[in-house]
Amino acid sequence: MGRLRVGARTSRDGRSRTPGSGSGLLRERSESPSRCVQTTKAVLLRLRTYRFHIILALVAVLGVAWLFWPSHSASPRQQPVGVRGAGSTQWSAGARRGAEAAGMPVRRGGIGAAGAEASAAAGSAGAYAAKVTHDLRSLAEQGLQAIISSRAGPTRDQLVDIMAKVPPKHHTMRFQVCNGFANQRLSVVYGVLLAHRLGRSPVLPVLMRDGIQRDDKTVTAQGSNKVAFEEVYDLKYFLHEMAKAGIRVLEPHEAPLPSAYTEVLLGSLGANVSGALNTSYSHVQHLAVDCPLFKMSPPELDGRQDEPIIWSVLDAMRPADKPWEYVEEMQHAILQLGGLNGKPAAKYNFLHLRMENDWVEHCKRWTSIPDGVVRDNCYNGTEDIDVQLRLFAFSTDVPLYVATFWDDVDPERAKKVMGRLVEAGYRVVTSNDVFPPAMKTEGRELRALVEYNVGFGANRFIGNSVSTFAALALLERRHRGQWAAYYNGGNLPIAPYLPVHKMAWVFTYNSWSAKYDYMLKAAVRSAAHINTLKPYCIFDGNTSSPIGRWLVDNNVTMIRHVPTWRQELIKKAQARMKDNLQHSHLYKNPDMLVSTFQRVDLPVVPILDQYTYVLYTDADVYFRRPINLDDFGLPLPRSVSMSYEFYKMFPYNAGIIMANLPTMRRNYKAFLSMMLDNDDGLYYPNYGPADQGIINKFYEHDLRSQMLNQAFNTKPYNDFDGASFLIHYHGPKPHEYLSFLETGKCDFYSVCEQGFLRSLCQYAREWAVYIPEESVATRLADSCAWLTNPTIMAVFQKKTGLVAQNQAVPDDKKQEFTQQKRRQLLALAAEEARQRAAVTATA
Repeated sequence: MGRLRVGARTSRDGRSRTPGSGSGLLRERSESPSRCVQTTKAVLLRLRTYRFHIILALVAVLGVAWLFWPSHSASPRQQPVGVRGAGSTQWSAGARRGAEAAGMPVRRGGIGAAGAEASAAAGSAGAYAAKVTHDLRSLAEQGLQAIISSRAGPTRDQLVDIMAKVPPKHHTMRFQVCNGFANQRLSVVYGVLLAHRLGRSPVLPVLMRDGIQRDDKTVTAQGSNKVAFEEVYDLKYFLHEMAKAGIRVLEPHEAPLPSAYTEVLLGSLGANVSGALNTSYSHVQHLAVDCPLFKMSPPELDGRQDEPIIWSVLDAMRPADKPWEYVEEMQHAILQLGGLNGKPAAKYNFLHLRMENDWVEHCKRWTSIPDGVVRDNCYNGTEDIDVQLRLFAFSTDVPLYVATFWDDVDPERAKKVMGRLVEAGYRVVTSNDVFPPAMKTEGRELRALVEYNVGFGANRFIGNSVSTFAALALLERRHRGQWAAYYNGGNLPIAPYLPVHKMAWVFTYNSWSAKYDYMLKAAVRSAAHINTLKPYCIFDGNTSSPIGRWLVDNNVTMIRHVPTWRQELIKKAQARMKDNLQHSHLYKNPDMLVSTFQRVDLPVVPILDQYTYVLYTDADVYFRRPINLDDFGLPLPRSVSMSYEFYKMFPYNAGIIMANLPTMRRNYKAFLSMMLDNDDGLYYPNYGPADQGIINKFYEHDLRSQMLNQAFNTKPYNDFDGASFLIHYHGPKPHEYLSFLETGKCDFYSVCEQGFLRSLCQYAREWAVYIPEESVATRLADSCAWLTNPTIMAVFQKKTGLVAQNQAVPDDKKQEFTQQKRRQLLALAAEEARQRAAVTATA
């Protein structure tokens, strides 16, 4: 049936509690249900047709049982209490489990115990029998129905109770929905969010059967195109879940008549819609607005404040019973048709392919909007979709459900695209194969709702990010811990208007570099604070180490990945290790060398393969501002983008990388070939050592043509930049800056001095907030509090003989700097080798 999968929790010993496809992944999704579960679901699916007969039969049996209940002919004293108690306790345990699964309030004493209490209170065995009959009838109504449909919901009493706790507000707001299914779904989100912002109770809108757009005109519910909310979504569940979130949603009959409302067009209010409404219409008791879709501008939205409301609304909109039956029938049919040798498939993948005629016209209009914004990814990848699926590792062994509105697809285009999929070896299933007969007469948007939820049951989902349907499905699936991707490259245009999108942030770390743990903690905590990143750590070493457990406890997804090239890389490095230690300390320790090279495997690491773009950073960073994909500028990088190291010249620093994973995946074999075809011990002349050198060498053209903005790789030894997104402690680390103050020595020549003379102290005060328990942070902040005093700084400069320079390392001192840096790196390698040996000895 395609039950939703969520990420597995990671145990203390670092092992995943749920098996998955990537053996090294600590947090994963369960890929597919077992054959036993599939069979059970198939049986239950067939039982749904007879569910009312089953319930009626059960009630009839209970009625007969009540008539012949033994307590009618014997008093409680005459009954064998021990036997009855044992029997009722055993029975009530199973009943309790079913009732709890259905969301029913159940006393811990069990139904039997509750009956005994009732019997004693009433002094009548008949009251006890009536109590049991009532409980069983409730179980039949809620528990059995929930088991058959796999959709436990609130009881009527639960709904009444929670609604009583959230009374309607004195002010109300009506709103419209517009356009297709996904846009209508988002219209509900924005309508509820806007009403909540204004302190009003939202009124449920009327939905539409057909929202197809042949031009840019908004389509709204008119005449016969209307459909009640409860025909599409589970009304009782929606009202209950919204009340749980503290929002009382009114049904239309609970609100004043439409004639009592003051109508306002949101487009006339400017950029700050909620602010304008609050200022000009707060005195109006009942307000009616047009469709709020995308009317709230990105600056007006607040991810931290709005995200809980957005997810509450989306999670509450589950299909009504009738469309849910269609969903289950289609999922069952897809597995049957996608199977082999008479056996149904265990799972299926889902492709939402936008190639309809209205989409082709939409792309032409959308890409030609004369506002200076780059829009280059509307139709990309459509007619070579088989290539895109291969880049995202879609297996031909798993049946592929292709969703599109086939009534509006050009036959020649369909033949060409579908032919390529079949030639590539995919077992293709479409709606024409599995739509239930009754569903073929339903409206376009109800059919879209069904396919949308069929997508939730898929193992993998991929769609077009410009399509609201696919983009919203992607966001919802990732929110639920499910794999989701887009095939057309570029950005997600709706992301700025829906502040729930999390960009993947990836870093590598290990269990033997404890001296840097404080920096990693600041990075993770600052990322959590800006609330726009989803952290992933490619971890090496003991996951049960203190830092390994800390990362898991702080919601970092841990990934164990062993590169296929590990041994060959070590062999290449050892061939010239003595000579190349002068270039980097990493050559001394094989584990450290492999660990730093891990970033070249970003495109093939499990779970990351669903992302088009990821932000890679070293662990010595902290984030200052929310980061979204569009902040990197459009068009986005074709492969990788990096920025300067110490000097404003090529080659660039690989400590911060904006990575296009599909492109890197396409180039992966060629990249490895160049990386390992090296007789200089993994040093790349003119490009640098190790992974940074090979990345600069292989992607030189793309790097030179599109450099990463310095705002994403700001160093504290350069001038202060208040607009920077993240700070990279490149070169000296905070504890080394402190050592310089105490000893007057710095292994990075004048970099330490330039840090204090320029922006280190301004950034250090921000950074220290995230790790107040770390002495290095408080000591550096305290030192900076003194040094930022002009008088003390003048004394400091006079004592050290420092003057501000144009760059941290003058040109005539570069050779000296290189020698000093080499000595510092060698000492660091020796210390880390000792740390590694100590960890290995205690593991």
